[in-house]
Amino acid sequence: MWPQNTLTDRLNLKWPILQAPMGWLSTPALAAAVSNAGGLGGLGMWGFSAEEAEWRIAGFQQLSGGSLNVNYPLWPEPRITPETSEPMRARLQPHFDANGLGAVPQPTGAASEISREHLSMLTRAKPQMVSFHFGLPPPEIIAAIKDAGIFIISSATTVAEARMLEKAGVDAIIAQGTEAGGHRGTFTGVDISMQPGLFALLPQVVDAVRVPVIAAGGVADGRTVAAAFVLGASAVQLGTAFLRCEEANVLDAHRAALREPTDACTVVTDVITGRPARYVKNKLIEDLTASNLKPVAFPAQLSLTAPLGKTGDRELTALFAGQSAALARDTTAGALVESLAEATSECLRAFARS
Repeated sequence: MWPQNTLTDRLNLKWPILQAPMGWLSTPALAAAVSNAGGLGGLGMWGFSAEEAEWRIAGFQQLSGGSLNVNYPLWPEPRITPETSEPMRARLQPHFDANGLGAVPQPTGAASEISREHLSMLTRAKPQMVSFHFGLPPPEIIAAIKDAGIFIISSATTVAEARMLEKAGVDAIIAQGTEAGGHRGTFTGVDISMQPGLFALLPQVVDAVRVPVIAAGGVADGRTVAAAFVLGASAVQLGTAFLRCEEANVLDAHRAALREPTDACTVVTDVITGRPARYVKNKLIEDLTASNLKPVAFPAQLSLTAPLGKTGDRELTALFAGQSAALARDTTAGALVESLAEATSECLRAFARS
């Protein structure tokens, strides 16, 4: 229960509050501030070489002696075909022309995996936790990471996925409700419309597995953290709330959009990256959705849409956000952890008194 349990003891945390790694949007400064406040900072390794990943970990370690979560999304080599890419490039060309960006580039993308170089780096750097999105690497990789004494977690969007992760040997499971911002963590091809929200998913996952469960999706303040613990969570993971922190690597257009959200401003779509993710809806999403074109295979679609974010126009930028974005505030990461801890403690005390 709140705030100490087997998970916090294992990871040496004061508060069972995790900052979602969020790929390139996370920074060593953001992760360090979270860990220094007693939570668990996270660094995303999307697109980083083993050497770059080690620099990011070293940057964190220069700023904090606390625990760190290093995250790897996993996906196969994208199959890029002209039949898909050329219609998409033609659809995007007017946006490029209107902003002086030249020709839409040819789509590019590579597989994301735990390479031999990354595995060697991890066993050398020894972050306290390695997390995965879109499933798990091969069993021999899992075994090597565990042999190095590193805690392993991964995301599940259904009870069936949670059971699969537990069977594969993870130490804890993230129950990702449909409210969550960013990419859906499913690795079994579950229809997005059938994925449950956190309120329904969390207690069912807790009942189905024996490892600790981390709640993610719609968690943004003390009330939502407290609710997650009442439903059986051992920790919570927040993403969108940390995007409002000054330490996050967020474009100005993205920050501006996060300051004006509503409860009904986000949508889950695959038109930005080629894989379903939740964003603040804008004109780019509306245009690509209206086209009915199939996106280029993930993540190559992002190589076509990402250049538009450089315009500074929020209507053309990938605005990752969860459904509770309106509950977030501009702050620092350390202050956010402290305020969450205080508000959660008060909510649970009030619940116990009632």
